[in-house]
Amino acid sequence: MKANPGQAIDEFLSQCEEPLPNWLASDKPTFDRKNFFGSRTVYYPGSGCDGHPVKLCALSHAAHTFVYVDQAVNCETIVELLGDREQGFRGYEILCQQRINEDVLRPGGWSPHVRREEVLNSVMFASDFAEPFGLFVVLERKDDYCEKHGPRRLAILFIGADGFASYDALYCQEDGTPPPYMVVVQDSGFGGNFDRFDKGGLLERIARKCNVLPKCLLVGETSKEWTCYKDTGACPEFGGHPPSPRRLFCRDCK
Repeated sequence: MKANPGQAIDEFLSQCEEPLPNWLASDKPTFDRKNFFGSRTVYYPGSGCDGHPVKLCALSHAAHTFVYVDQAVNCETIVELLGDREQGFRGYEILCQQRINEDVLRPGGWSPHVRREEVLNSVMFASDFAEPFGLFVVLERKDDYCEKHGPRRLAILFIGADGFASYDALYCQEDGTPPPYMVVVQDSGFGGNFDRFDKGGLLERIARKCNVLPKCLLVGETSKEWTCYKDTGACPEFGGHPPSPRRLFCRDCK
């Protein structure tokens, strides 16, 4: 499916809306691995505190659950930014939050699909940067905002860990976990990552080896889309820090 001329990314994504998951609409949503990953997830390795993918998917109602992975950001910074009226997600406030450990994210452990020498950290939560953590946050839309702004609730899983190993551990263990709906591909020479997330990099190699490929890629200006992904033709939108153009690619774009 190709975008219409002049169509924005969120308008293109809105053609495939996802209903608000029942577990997220419940009175007291808590983290349940099967429920969370059973919904459409957006995976963002090396995410920092960039809310752009959440904005796009909220506007389009294309996804409600997000996995933000960065080994250089600590949990305290995340909580502080989410509660900040200027830097948090506009129109949303924290409904609940829950600390998550590795045993909950990956019960029974996991088996890497790349050689040990290919990865800097063979353990999912190993980090040479900030203290490793897992934080599950549910955001609720404020009363003075409507559905056009975004869905009633969003859920974000923040993980302080390696972006390559986390993809392998979360999605590639042959346990029925669906592939992510979207992966954000944004490489930076100053990001501290030992390999690239874009074309031919370790993340694509893991995804292809395990045949766990997302439907869509949101690709930054400094990165290259993975093999066999086609530009949807939707208008580029600025995102990231500092902001730069991003394009949307899909595997089944015709």
